[in-house]
Amino acid sequence: MRDRPGYSFNPGPPPEASRFLRVKGLRPSFAWEDVEPEEHAVAFTVAKAMELDLLEAMRGEVQKALDDGLPFEAFQRSWRANPRLAEWWGRREMVDPATGETRLVQLGSPRRLRTIYSANIRSARAAGQWERIQRTKAAFPYLEYRTGPSETHRPHHLAKAGTILPVDSPFWDEWFPPNGWGCKCWVRQVTRAEAARRGVSDEPEVAQTVVENRRTGELRIVPQGIDPGWQHNPGQLRLQAMEALLKDRLEQLPDAARQAALRDIATSWRVQRIMDGAPGRAPVGLLPEGIAAAAGLADRMIWVNEDTFRHVVMDHDPQDAAFRKALMSLVANIDKATLAALEDRGDGLRTLRVLIPFDRFFHVTESTRPGKAERPTALILWFDDAMRVRTVMPTTVERFRSNANKQGDKIIELD
Repeated sequence: MRDRPGYSFNPGPPPEASRFLRVKGLRPSFAWEDVEPEEHAVAFTVAKAMELDLLEAMRGEVQKALDDGLPFEAFQRSWRANPRLAEWWGRREMVDPATGETRLVQLGSPRRLRTIYSANIRSARAAGQWERIQRTKAAFPYLEYRTGPSETHRPHHLAKAGTILPVDSPFWDEWFPPNGWGCKCWVRQVTRAEAARRGVSDEPEVAQTVVENRRTGELRIVPQGIDPGWQHNPGQLRLQAMEALLKDRLEQLPDAARQAALRDIATSWRVQRIMDGAPGRAPVGLLPEGIAAAAGLADRMIWVNEDTFRHVVMDHDPQDAAFRKALMSLVANIDKATLAALEDRGDGLRTLRVLIPFDRFFHVTESTRPGKAERPTALILWFDDAMRVRTVMPTTVERFRSNANKQGDKIIELD
């Protein structure tokens, strides 16, 4: 069957959607309401799944369904065949950690599996679409709200159908679909010419309602027509919350999952745009705990910004895909480092050189005081008290130690 004009059907998922799900952390929870929407954007959670390895197996099944384009029936068969998930089924007594009460609760069921499948697949695709929208909004600066294929629609959702607004309109902060359990609404990107021809909508007056979190008693304002918990744009939340939550999330992940997350961050469109000179910063790695402790660093997160890449690629072709891949592979493997040298540069500025296990080292600077650094390189490296990659160059263990000794640096070595 031929594709409809203007549409292209690809059996594989958008890479942004796949990455959105893959790099999520794991958040055990007793109830869905225990996890805030901001945390749902960066953490995979299933109510009544309280063990990390159980959540890892669950996410693996959802990831496979997304990546392979599995329909629900195939997803359900694969889930039920997974030995780690076999016992998570039916009803069972569990202790509610919030109250200490023992309750008979529902674990796996066909209905719950459909909810897990639908909520995670749709959220991932929506977040991936938002990432693409941000990347292409110069060409498609407007969005149109569309209802899905259901025979009946929620009245508030139907009232939004056909709304055309700029990508950066605050309306999309809350009304970027899906907007509830089972919601199939979607948005269509619109060019400036089409928006001018059809007319840009007035900003809708969004009525609000107050809902109570039955678990915490907290009152929260939610737009009328949106189910509680779905009132935030997941892709937008992901970009906003990544810097704030990524550090804690990465430290809680097992090694394999942590490496996968770092690889995905390093290859994300955000880092690629910074490589091309766009302003901003992105987290790319974690300093080993032992090195951070010996250096007196409370924050292990390592960042890159546009100045990082301007300095690093001076002797390379910045458009060389192989070079970019190798560079970010270095950054993602920094947690394998066992040797470092700490230099006090004066004025509260310190330099940390870290030897990576393939004859490269990172030059990372941390500032411990406010104000302006006197040297131009310090200005490049000093941002909000964060460690920033300064440069990367070939070396050897012997040369690394020799230079550190000559400069009187503190050598840090892990067992």
